[in-house]
Amino acid sequence: MCGRYSLTVPEEAMRQLFDLPAAGWMSPRFNISPSQIAPVLRRDENSGRMVVDGMTWGLIPSWTKQSTGGQKIQAGQINARSETAAEKPTFRAAYRRRRCLIPADGFYEWQKIEGGKQPYWISRADGAPFVFAGLWETWGDSHGTEVVSFAILTTEAADDIRPIHHRMPVILEKPEFEAWLDPEQTPRTGLFAPAHAPRMQARPVSRRVNSPRNDDAACLQEAPKSPVQGSLF
Repeated sequence: MCGRYSLTVPEEAMRQLFDLPAAGWMSPRFNISPSQIAPVLRRDENSGRMVVDGMTWGLIPSWTKQSTGGQKIQAGQINARSETAAEKPTFRAAYRRRRCLIPADGFYEWQKIEGGKQPYWISRADGAPFVFAGLWETWGDSHGTEVVSFAILTTEAADDIRPIHHRMPVILEKPEFEAWLDPEQTPRTGLFAPAHAPRMQARPVSRRVNSPRNDDAACLQEAPKSPVQGSLF
């Protein structure tokens, strides 16, 4: 799965990646966590143009009911398995009509080691920003409350990061963006193959990232490798 990610690259890099004018990108984020708002690109349902929205991480299906007392809605699903998203009730409507792009420059995974879990920051080997394939949905109630949310598609991990975790996000390349966003096109399942992912690299980082309250550059501070960790790469 993917439980945290980062987006720290300059705004200009984002504009170039998506061929967009100034889009009001948020400040650098070092530890984007579930239930937080992050920038997501989708196709405007009226104009058909690519637009940037702030969405809540954790997809909430439109049919989700309020919990007892009407104070909270159920927690959203942060990841969708690419192998089953087209059939799962939580994701199938969004998979058909509401696909999105989630910009990032790295994501975190945790590896079990003696004495706990070591977080790793995983990025492209060339250092470039990249894009997760995602799904989005709008939930609303009779009181006018509305939540626009998203989930990240995942697949089997590529060889580069399998020693850390067996799953990873689906990563799309720029020529694939338009087709992924187009609701008239059926997604090509070849995009979900581990071999489709770009070459990735991983480095151990501070356990400061374990807390969603921490969102600063210290989360990416490199941690020393133990002999066990060092033997994996």
